[in-house]
Formats: sequence, structure tokens, C-alpha cells
Amino acid sequence: MTVIDELRLCPVVCYWDTYLVKCAGNLFLVLVHSYGFAQAIIHVEVQRLEGSCNDMHWRRVKDIGDHAFFLAGSCGRSLPANKAWGTQRNCIYFPVNYNEGLRLYKFCLDDQVLDFTLLPESNSGWNAIQWVFPMKKMQTAKEDIFNSSDVSKSEETDSSIIGQEAEIERDTSRRWDELPIELVELLFSRLSLVDCLRFPSVCKEWSKASSFIRKGVIWPWLMHLPNLKFGSCKFFDPFNCKEYTLRSDAVVGACDHLALRFSKDGWVVVTEGNKKIFMLNPFTAQVIKLPPAPTMPFKDYIFDGITFMSDTTSPDFVVYGFSFQIWGEFVEISSWRPGEEEWTLLEFWPDIPFYPTSNNPVLFQGEYYCLGRKGELGVFNPELKTWNVLSKPEPIYPTVPRTENEYCHLLELDGDLISVFRTDELKKPIRVFKLNQSKMVWEKIEHLGNMTLFVDHRNSIAIRSPEEKYSNRIYVTRFEGTDVKKGIFYSLEDNRYYPDIQRVVEPSTCVWMEPNLQIHK
Repeated sequence: MTVIDELRLCPVVCYWDTYLVKCAGNLFLVLVHSYGFAQAIIHVEVQRLEGSCNDMHWRRVKDIGDHAFFLAGSCGRSLPANKAWGTQRNCIYFPVNYNEGLRLYKFCLDDQVLDFTLLPESNSGWNAIQWVFPMKKMQTAKEDIFNSSDVSKSEETDSSIIGQEAEIERDTSRRWDELPIELVELLFSRLSLVDCLRFPSVCKEWSKASSFIRKGVIWPWLMHLPNLKFGSCKFFDPFNCKEYTLRSDAVVGACDHLALRFSKDGWVVVTEGNKKIFMLNPFTAQVIKLPPAPTMPFKDYIFDGITFMSDTTSPDFVVYGFSFQIWGEFVEISSWRPGEEEWTLLEFWPDIPFYPTSNNPVLFQGEYYCLGRKGELGVFNPELKTWNVLSKPEPIYPTVPRTENEYCHLLELDGDLISVFRTDELKKPIRVFKLNQSKMVWEKIEHLGNMTLFVDHRNSIAIRSPEEKYSNRIYVTRFEGTDVKKGIFYSLEDNRYYPDIQRVVEPSTCVWMEPNLQIHK
């Protein structure tokens, strides 16, 4: 027996299932990552066994060629992708049982996107589900249950933004810079974000109109990363139901798994592998490199939460990373300022254990608040360098949830702290609480007014709705998996998700971010 050491896991979550698959003379290990104990699937990765008998090791791969993997129970099998079966190359298929029914998942290694179809049938157990493969050649093509098409790779172009909009014929009979400035301002107010980015390139006079850019209406986009070999970022606009691709040199240069951790003011904090950290402004191509993350004695992965203070050009700019011991007995908070070669560490051993969620800390009234899995609050004061677990508000749960599959979010909303608790199942309601600061208790709220929330696994953003029809909604990181994508949101007015669909697509690593149209020189 040979023990293969140093299995480098994708730094996403702590729980995963493993499957060995033989394919084209190679041995692959597929890891299906889940959030919590109820198997909310959020990521899939593939590693291949390499080396000789005396020196074998696993190496993460981005492509399994023209094959498709089929997982079920404790078994994994590889077959050439077959259009007659409705299967797609470089994809992994597997079923998962939920209370709402059976989800048939597909993970595309090209796009790094999870795709599942909800089937009404349920099964008594995971091991009772198996794949059956027809031995005879099919005579007619069957409809793909995912309604998918072959992955098409866009050709390289000189354009930074590749949209889905049709080209508009331009009337060059008169000069653009001759338009009255009032008309130009009115025109800009009605442009989409992508056209706002193109706006300064029309003519020299318009490139000077930075005041227009500041007046542009901006709302969060969902940013996610396809396969690194494509060297690009993707953005989904939930209001206009459009997806865009942006080429990025920072993504091209990455050689390990990239994860999007936090966003603010148009900047996104990105981790590469288990140690590398950098900040990226995808619209200006600016990159800020941070020192490698400090080594934790009790875990391989770095920060459980990360955030930064002030503008990146401000002398007060500082990045904070929060690391928690799994049972809440130890807290390490790291800080970094530009010019420093390593992180400054603060260690705390609190009297009250703190069980953190995956949500990033929130800056509120000069202190950083962290939400616990029971609904409790931990507070870090950057001036006094102290950490406290508040006795109030009392936790929403009396004990740490273990069987609940719940995402917990914390954010500031119009001067108040808001907590959001949601499950992975689309048929269960989302619960929203506001912290009553005078009584220090969580109060359930039923309406968000004219505000809209955007939540992902780690980041949460609240904005004032640009239009009334978007208010009182909570947008999640999923969209309808059709040719014309539609963002999935929860309406607090009706206490249900929209649209009412059976097929859902979700990027495996993504973050809500507000595009920054200001170029810092």
C-alpha cells in the first residue's frame, strides 16, 4: 500500500465527497465540495494522479478532454461525451437528494459553473441512485435535459468588453463632440453600464466628461471566473439580464485555483491557492499584491473573512483578515498596509466561544462586526485592538446549528445592522432581522422598503433600488439556465423566489461587486 501525501484541496469549504474515476489510462480524483452538513453543492474540482510508483502525487487539472464523468453513490465512471445522450464534453454529472426532490447536477470545467435540474422524483438514499448506460448505439438524438449546447470559445479580440448587444450602425454625418452638453448628459443617464465604459472613447471631448461618469447609476454585478485557461472574468447584470466577458491579465497569470473573497468600491479581493492574495479592479486592470497569508497552526486555509478600510489611494488604507478556530476558542486577526512585507498578527483567546459564519466582517460605527452561526455578534475594534463576543443580542439559535443548511449574511442597511438567514432550498423562506440598537435584540423585518440586497457565500451588498420594481428583493448567486439568463431573487413582498423554474445555474466561485467607473491614475 502506498500513501499519497499532500493532496492540495481547493480552499473553498471544509466538507467534500471523493470519487475515483479511471479515464483514458489515467486515474482521477473528483472532489465535490459542499456547504454545511446538508450537501449544498458549491464547487467541484478534479485532480489527476501523476508521477512514478515511488513518487506519486495529485495535481489539479482544468480539463478532462472529450470525456464526461458520471458520479453516483460511491462510484465514478468516465465515458466519451455523447450528444445522443445529451451529455457535454469536459463536464461532470451527479445526482443529489433534497427534500424538494432530486437534483441532477452538471459541473462544466470550462465555465466553472454548477447547473442543476430539479426532478420531481425523490429517492430513499444516496447509494440507491446509479447510472445506467445504454450498450447499443442510439439511432436518434435525445433532448439534453440541461438544454445545453457545445461550449464555444470566443476568439481573441482587441475589445476589452465583449457584450451580447448587436452592433449599431453609426451616423457619421456630424461630429459627436458637436452635440450640446445637456443632450450628452441626458444620453449618458440612459446608457447601460457597458456603454458607460465605452462612453469616453467616442471622442476627445467626451473623454474629459468625468462628471458624467460619477452620475452614472451603478448596481452590483455578479462576477465569476471561468476556466483559467481562458484568461477572462464574467459578469452578470441581474437587472438587464445580460452577461459580459472581460479579459484580464491578472487571471491569465494565475496558475492555481482562484477564489473571489470580498468586493468594495470596484475592487475584488482574490486568493490564489492557499496563500497568495491580491486585489483586482477588473475594469481598470489595476492589481495590488499582498504578502502571503500567515500560516495557521490549526488549518491549511487562510482567512475565514477578509475586508479593507478606506480607499486604496488613502493613507488610512488597511486590509484585515479574520481567522477562527473551528470550535470558536481562538481568533487571529491580521492586518496589512501598503509598503509592509508581512501581515501584523493579533491573537485572542475569548472567554465566550465564537462560531463564525462564512460571511465577511462588516464595518459598522468604526468597528468590525462578525456574525456567528447562532446569530451572535463578535466585534473587533481596530483602534483599541480588542475582540469581544457580545452578550447581547441573544443568539437566534440556542445551540450551534449542525443539521441546518443555512447561509448567514451580515450587512449595513441605512445605519442599521441586518442579518439574513437562508437555506439552499428554493422552496424555503428567507428570514431577515434588524438589530434594535437601543434594546440590543434581533427584530424580524418583513419589508426592505426601497432597498435591494445582493448576497453570495461571503459578501453582502445593500443598495437603494434604481427603480421601484427592483426594491424589496434579495438577489442570490443563481440565475435561470436558459439562453436568456434571468437573475433569481427572493421577494419579501410575496415570500417566494422568482422566476419559478426547475433549472438553476450557479457559478462555483463568484462575488457581487459594484463596478467602479472612475479610473485612478
